[in-house]
Order: sequence, then structure tokens, then C-alpha cells
Amino acid sequence: MLRNELQPMDAFRTSTAAPVTSQHLQTVTLLYQPLIGAEAFTLYQQLWTMHDDMKEEHAHYALMNALSLPIQRIFEARAHLEAIGLLRTWRKGNDDRTFYYEVQCPLAPHAFFADPLLSIFLWNKVGDHMYQQLEKRFSRDTSWQNNAKELTRSFTDVFQPNLKMAKTTTSKRSSIKTSYDFDYDFDFDLLLEGLNEHLLPRKLLTADVRKMIAKLAFLYAYSPLDMQKIILLAVDDPSTISLERLKKSCEHYFKLKAEQPVAIQSVVTKKQDVVVLESVPEKMPSISKEQELLTYLETSAPVDVLRDVAGGKEPFPADVELVNRFVTVYDMPVGVVNVLIQYVMLRTDMKLTKTFAEKIASHWARKQVKGAKEAMELARKEHEQYMKWKSGETKSSTPVKRQEKVPEWFYKKEQPVVEESPDIEAERQRLLAEISATKGR
Repeated sequence: MLRNELQPMDAFRTSTAAPVTSQHLQTVTLLYQPLIGAEAFTLYQQLWTMHDDMKEEHAHYALMNALSLPIQRIFEARAHLEAIGLLRTWRKGNDDRTFYYEVQCPLAPHAFFADPLLSIFLWNKVGDHMYQQLEKRFSRDTSWQNNAKELTRSFTDVFQPNLKMAKTTTSKRSSIKTSYDFDYDFDFDLLLEGLNEHLLPRKLLTADVRKMIAKLAFLYAYSPLDMQKIILLAVDDPSTISLERLKKSCEHYFKLKAEQPVAIQSVVTKKQDVVVLESVPEKMPSISKEQELLTYLETSAPVDVLRDVAGGKEPFPADVELVNRFVTVYDMPVGVVNVLIQYVMLRTDMKLTKTFAEKIASHWARKQVKGAKEAMELARKEHEQYMKWKSGETKSSTPVKRQEKVPEWFYKKEQPVVEESPDIEAERQRLLAEISATKGR
């Protein structure tokens, strides 16, 4: 959190966009809480109980005392509520600031399950069995509609505009936010380049369809070229594109390629884990190369690292599931997981051995390793112990003389590595000491 983003003495007022009912709270408890966490859920309840149409002003100290949370955690909880569409925030003033919080009603359950981001996010959090139970709990019985004909009249069937009373000027309307904000830059021009008008009439790409395409591309990390195939699979009616069929086509295409769901995680508290790499003079190519590797490890998806280590081959579902659990369940930073992937696979003949990987992961978690660089240093330092874990040794034994494959980063770059030795770091320090002594003569 930026230091000036939120302070305990900052004032706030609250209101609700619409009455929040007990049914709404049940929806937030069962469907939203697994996504946003207990602290954000408690903050939502607290703001709802304090709402008074912005009449009374409080200091954020009140929230800190009521929730027993520091201001940093309150800010993070607020950010989760804003991102998921349960809270809107305004600020007035710079020095003497007041925040205005508007509590939002959650989506109706059927709309929640129809949303591709929220539904798969929930599935990833609670698992298949619990997800099916929740979906069944909130499902509505519509079997009676099968043999019935709907007679409901539309607005234009009943009402006609009175043109004489129509205003010549349009009134300013306030936009009502019905869900969470979603901003993803998808290249629709590239998408349409490969689809001529005959295959995909442009009129079918309505605002809702475009929004769904962008969401699905973000969720599954698909390129416009991937989405071309998915859209063609979804088009079965020359007059419209079904959003439900579009979602199903995307799910089917994804299962064919990976058979694994995409993990979505919060980045509010993860930004400090990313190593900020500054430019390095050209006369230091070894350091520049290490920084390039760090950037790759910190910014690449673990699935891509699995694929790269395997020479471009698609990873097996079991490997993806294991890596996914490190990120989503054990909350390990992505850069740390990527170092773990490289180290374990290159030390176990290109196999992501579950027991070995989990043992190292638990060690790094206890050490609170925060980034790729720190993980690389620890792997070098504890390499001998890790090799004992790998071979199942409980006592010290003579070093293995066989040359084994290691990640590129395993050797430091101060000087070329001629031959691997269990005491290579000590030998390097001895040589540096001799060079220093020679210069001093």
C-alpha cells in the first residue's frame, strides 16, 4: 500500500446503492467470501451496518478498532471488495480527506454462476464437489417451462410513445454499476483479420459479445488467434452468438489443450514480491544476463516455465495441478515457484517429483522466500541438503562425482565454471583471496 493511500485519521461516510437483504448477505457469504477472504467479508458487513446515507462521518480508527485490523489490511480488504463489485469508493480533498463508501448488492446467484470469471474463480477456490453443491443450492427449478408457452407481453406491445410530449434534449443519466470493473486490452482488429464477413458477420459482435470474448481471453490467456477458433465453434445461429455457447466452446477448447483451470489470484499484496530490475551498463554482460533471467522468472506464468523447461512440450495435467497448488493454496510468489520448477526438474531427470518438490517448497515457505533471486540463492546454499532429501539419505555420505544437469542460474557468473565440485564456492573464495594477496605485494 502506498503510504498516503489511506491513513487511520482519514474520515469516511457510508451508504448503500440499494437495500441489502438477508438473501444478499447469504449470497456474499457463500459465493463471494471464498474469493475475497474473511477480512474483506467482515469489512463488507461492517460498512453495511454503519451505512446512513453519508450523513455521519467516522475516522478509519473506528474500522480498525471494530475489526481489530491495521490500516494496511483494511486497505487491502477494501481493494478486494472494489475489485469484485461489492464496493464503490470516492475521495474528496487532498490533505483533509474524506472517503465515501457505497456498499453494492451482490450479483444474483444465477448471474454469478453465468459469469465466466467469477464462476471459475469460485470453482478454483472451493473445488468441484463444493462448487456443485453451491450451484445446486442456488439453482432455480425451471422444468415447468418445458411444456409451457410464454405469453408475457413486451413494453412496446402495451405502451406507445407520445411524440408530442417528447423532449428535444436528452437528459443526463447517471451510470449504475452492476458488477465489478473489467479492463482488458484485447486486440479485436487482429481477431477480425482472420475472419471474413461471411464467416463472422460484424453485426454479431455486440457489446455484450465483445465483453465476453475479452473476459474469456483474459481468463484462459488466449490470443486473438485462439479466440478465432473458439468463436467459430460457438456460432450456430446466423443471427446471433450465444454467450453461453461461447463460454462452453472456450471451456471445451481449453480442456482439449490443457485440461486444467486457470488460477486467478490477488495482486494487491503481491506487488512487493516482484523484483524491480534496473538497466545495467553493457560492460557487465554477466549481470545483465542474470537480470534478464530474473525478469523471466518473475513475470512468466509457471505453466509457461514448465513448457520451456520441457523444450516446448505441453506439461502434463498432474504437473500443472501441483504448480497451481503452490501458487493458489500455499500462496508462494510466482517467481519462487518458477525457480522451484527449474531446480527440481533439472535435478530429477526432467520429472517434477511431487514429494521432492513439496519438501523444498515447505522449506522455502518456512524461510519466507519472497522472490526468484532469494530462491536461487537459497537453492545454491542448501544444494547439498536437498540432494540428500532427493536420494533419501539420512546421514552424510561422500559426494557424487557424476556430473548432473543443473539450471543455468545455479552457477554464479563471476568466473567460468570448469568443473563441478561440492566445495566450488569455497574454492572460488580461495582463488579470490590469492588474487587479492598478489595485488597487495
